Amino acid sequence: MHQRFKLAAAFAAGTLLAGGGAYAVTNANDNAVHACVNTRTRVMTLAPVSGACPKGTTPLSWNIQGPRGATGAPGAPAVTGTATTGGFDVEALAKRVLPSVVTVNVTFPGGSGNGSGWVTSFPSRAGDGWSYIVTNNHVIDGASTIQVELQDGTDLPATLVGTDPVYDVAVIRVHSADLPALQTGDSSQVVVGEPVMAIGAPLALSGSVTSGIVSALNRPVVTTGSSGTESYIDAIQTDAAINPGNSGGPLFDANGSVIGMNAAIASLGSSSFSQSGSIGLGFSIPVNEAYRVANELVSTAVISNGSVTTLGISQRPILGVNFDTRYTGTGALIATVSPGGGAAAAGIPAGSVVRRIGTQVVRDYTEATAAIRANDPGATTTVTVDLPNNGGSRTFTVTLGTARSN
Repeated sequence: MHQRFKLAAAFAAGTLLAGGGAYAVTNANDNAVHACVNTRTRVMTLAPVSGACPKGTTPLSWNIQGPRGATGAPGAPAVTGTATTGGFDVEALAKRVLPSVVTVNVTFPGGSGNGSGWVTSFPSRAGDGWSYIVTNNHVIDGASTIQVELQDGTDLPATLVGTDPVYDVAVIRVHSADLPALQTGDSSQVVVGEPVMAIGAPLALSGSVTSGIVSALNRPVVTTGSSGTESYIDAIQTDAAINPGNSGGPLFDANGSVIGMNAAIASLGSSSFSQSGSIGLGFSIPVNEAYRVANELVSTAVISNGSVTTLGISQRPILGVNFDTRYTGTGALIATVSPGGGAAAAGIPAGSVVRRIGTQVVRDYTEATAAIRANDPGATTTVTVDLPNNGGSRTFTVTLGTARSN
């Protein structure tokens, strides 16, 4: 029996829960537990080792000294180790990259919400005194204000640089040159089974770290922003826990390089976004796609006197066909071919059924669309089709066209 899955953008609009990063410490010298209470949400976390609570929290302590029972037999000698998953040091990796992951807090005309983001560098804006943050379009889509919360609790106002609903990518920036940029990896080298780590703000719990493996590649995923635009993602699937609020956060490989941007989760049934939770099926936009689009948005934005006066422009590849979305057979049926487009130039006729794009098998028009958009605009790829009128199977070499994406 088939299970029906609902793909939901991993973003919680209007959530009430918020809090800073969690720190764990007790003071053996005074037999007390020291905590920090968020003055806005009343969420309590253990205090940092320094004893100073982060900005926006109030210190609280209580004594843990009490009656003691009889002393038990001595245990085995202690063994010092580190938290590892799949052969990499999660603890060390998280400590290194956490300062570059942020919580994106937004307000809308009808409420508020949060997502995640990560700091990266762009050659076209090097040294301009600003830090650039990549996140999902659906996190900031329609927002009235955007605030970035750093790991130390600092809040910074953010401005939009550009957004691409087709790829579900957006770039914002904050006036700070001190934020460390993460290293961008190569998602084309990702393999099933390799260990990964995700960081974000699920349910507004900033700095939350989860780990797992890459459980599948080339998963066609469709997300939808508040404007109704659908994004087709040729996604990396992971079992690292991703929940509402993780959207826009990074997926890391064992070297600490970003290989994907967390964008969607699968949930059973028809529960609402705010009730959806991780069932071990999270989806990330491959970083090769996300960074290409983000770099175009940043490099084409018009910035004058420190202000973004014109948002950036991005491009997408097109095959030059329209698919029949009602087709129920295996593959993607080409309803029409656009004159002068890549498919027409290659000689692909209308009525053909696409079965493979590059190395990816195509089962329906969603998979075909995601596979096309995984390429760069103007790239050359192969398209294998079943020709109309039982004309057999044929593989065409196609130079993809280019269209404005946003």
